[in-house]
Amino acid sequence: MSHESARPPGSPPPEAAANAKVAKILNAARRVFLEHGFGAATTDMIQREAGVSKSTVYAHFATKDQLFAAVIQAECGCFMHNLVTEPVGPSDLRESLRQVGNRFLDLVLDPVALAFYRTIVAEAPRFPHLGQTFYASGPCRLTAMVARLLEEAGEMPVEDPAAAAEQFIGMLRGDLHLRCLLGVEMKPEPAEIRRIVDHAVDTFLRTDCAAA
Repeated sequence: MSHESARPPGSPPPEAAANAKVAKILNAARRVFLEHGFGAATTDMIQREAGVSKSTVYAHFATKDQLFAAVIQAECGCFMHNLVTEPVGPSDLRESLRQVGNRFLDLVLDPVALAFYRTIVAEAPRFPHLGQTFYASGPCRLTAMVARLLEEAGEMPVEDPAAAAEQFIGMLRGDLHLRCLLGVEMKPEPAEIRRIVDHAVDTFLRTDCAAA
């Protein structure tokens, strides 16, 4: 008799159960890392938070570094998935940039996202590969997405789409991201975010930076 047929009726297949445990571990690790930071967090804390055995944690993640890297990739994947809520077409570059800009600031200025960013920045000097994982999974993918948008729009000559994309993202972030990171101010209201984005888009399209 196969293992599949030996399962009780209605029980999930082994791969589904394994995926559910991984998700449980990652969610617990996310909470623990955000609360305690990478250095102070332990696998014991994560195992207790997830409600699984230590052997289960180690069966999926051999080290705390691997677990934190997996959390980073999951967070960045969620960020990129949520960045654009509707398909962005090349027909109206201004509106496309507005959509990206509003979603970007709404997500990146979220208190949880800020706490996650602080944790990564704090640990990057000691664990450079974690910083590299974050950059490749998040900011680098964002730049590539905006660069493709500029290339496909065809409304302006862009010699270096990646550089133009970095400049646009920098305009969006401005000093606001730093102020929120430092707790100087809280996340602005949606209307203020829209005003900031409109100003960044207008400035970007009005200057020669996109054609640099």
